Amino acid sequence: MSITAMLLAASLHAMPGTDSVRWPVPVPGDGNGASHALTPASAVGLSATALIHAEEEVWNDMQRGAFPGAALAIGRGSHVVLEEGLGNVGRGIDAVPVDPDRTVYDLASLTKVVGTTTAVMLLVEDGKMRLDDRVSIYLPEFSGMGREYVTVRHLLTHTSGLPDGIDVPSGLSPEQALRYVLSTPLRSTPGMRVNYSDLSMVVLYAAAERAAGEPLYRLLDRRVFGPLRMRSTTYWPGEGCGRCAPTSREMGDPFRGHVHDPIARRLGGIAGNAGLFSTVHDLARFAAMLANGGELDGVRVLQAGTIRQFTRRQPGTGTRALGWDTPGSPGNSMFGSRVSTNSFGHTGYTGTSIWIDPDLGTWVVLLANRTYDTESNNRMQSLRRAVCDRVVEAAEYGRMAAAGAN
Repeated sequence: MSITAMLLAASLHAMPGTDSVRWPVPVPGDGNGASHALTPASAVGLSATALIHAEEEVWNDMQRGAFPGAALAIGRGSHVVLEEGLGNVGRGIDAVPVDPDRTVYDLASLTKVVGTTTAVMLLVEDGKMRLDDRVSIYLPEFSGMGREYVTVRHLLTHTSGLPDGIDVPSGLSPEQALRYVLSTPLRSTPGMRVNYSDLSMVVLYAAAERAAGEPLYRLLDRRVFGPLRMRSTTYWPGEGCGRCAPTSREMGDPFRGHVHDPIARRLGGIAGNAGLFSTVHDLARFAAMLANGGELDGVRVLQAGTIRQFTRRQPGTGTRALGWDTPGSPGNSMFGSRVSTNSFGHTGYTGTSIWIDPDLGTWVVLLANRTYDTESNNRMQSLRRAVCDRVVEAAEYGRMAAAGAN
């Protein structure tokens, strides 16, 4: 048991026994969910002490009021070495302990990589999409006023020329809202400027659905979430989601089970930029798959070459890879100051992040609802850096310990 778990043990109690979430709850050993067994840190060359310090970083920020609770998972390759819930999903009547297996978080912009980018990776492997194809090949309505020159690569690298976001009018159906987004004028010539854009991922999701010939959530369920046994990963769980951590409180009531992002909400809750919900346990399996070259538990999801292609920084795009982001300068990186240059990851507005370091084989998933109290209270960037630095320390200390033993 971790130091934080010991501190919390006296106050932990069972999660509600029944809710209306439509996916099954994974239970250890019942054959329905993934194995919850953890690998000792020393067995994969990591320092357990440094990992405890990583968890303490999260605990300390929680104690300072940055968020009511969080879920943290750390691993190396296909192995999970830490998977922990800290604090509660909310405060007052929402003070239910975070459970790493059951507590579902609004992933916000992690949807861009776990959902949209992964679907495009599959479609590229299948030969149904090509990175330098014009988007209008798949989505003819995305044309005119220079939009016909935007490629799939432009959307993935946020160099499409689209603005970061727009106010989609209320009262539109999801189909009308999508047409409204697709008509958005470009702000710059495609390929000339990096501008992190939610709209780029909304357009990409729509184009990928046309290329796939089916809703992307079905493709992802069949090819990714199902094979990886990510039983709690879904779009739009709905207000009956008793396991969902609230992202805010509206008129005193918790806002849970509906996507926090306003554009995704106008699009019906399923969009390329946001809308995916998951647990830290599920995302640990996703991260382990990527760190293990696209395969986990004997099931191959992606080709190793595809992962390298999509996570490699693209020329002229700053830190952007294809969908993913990479480390910036040591003092200005969301991944801390010590990760390898081949690291990749992404963050989400609600307080979520995922990071994989292929050189060290290490990975981190951190989920929190930092918007629960106020959206202006954002300590997440400094916390992400601190946790990542601690995990690099864990690998370095583990290597020194192994060298000393020899």
